[in-house]
Amino acid sequence: MISKIKLIIWLIVLLLTAYFVSMNTQPQISIKLLPTYETPEIPLAIVIILSIVIGALLILVFTITDWIAFKFEKLKLKRKISSLEKDLEKCQKSIKSLEEENKKLKEQLEIEKNKQNIKVEMEDKKSGPL
Repeated sequence: MISKIKLIIWLIVLLLTAYFVSMNTQPQISIKLLPTYETPEIPLAIVIILSIVIGALLILVFTITDWIAFKFEKLKLKRKISSLEKDLEKCQKSIKSLEEENKKLKEQLEIEKNKQNIKVEMEDKKSGPL
C-alpha cells in the first residue's frame, strides 16, 4: 500500500515538473558552475530536468548507503541470534544433565536413609526389651 502511495506522489511530482518545464522552454540561460567556468546558454527546461535528475541521484546514493548499513546490522544481529541460540542449547543440555544428577543424588540419599533406618532398627533389636 505504501509503495502505491509513493508511486502516486512521484507521478504527481513528475507531472508538475513536466508542466513547469513546458512553460519554461523559451528562456535561454547560462549557469556558473565555478567562478571561472560558465556554461553556454541552454534552455531553462534542460536546467530544471538536470537539477531533478541530480537530486534524484543524490537521494539514491544516500538511500543505498543507509540500506547497506541496515543490511550489515541485520547480518550482525542474525549472527548474534545464532550464537545466543547455541548458548541456549548448551544451557538446556546442562540443565538436563544437572536434573539427572540431582535425581541420582536423591535416589542415593533415599538409599542411605533406608540403610540408616535398618541400622537403627537393628540396634533397637540388639538392645532388647527393658
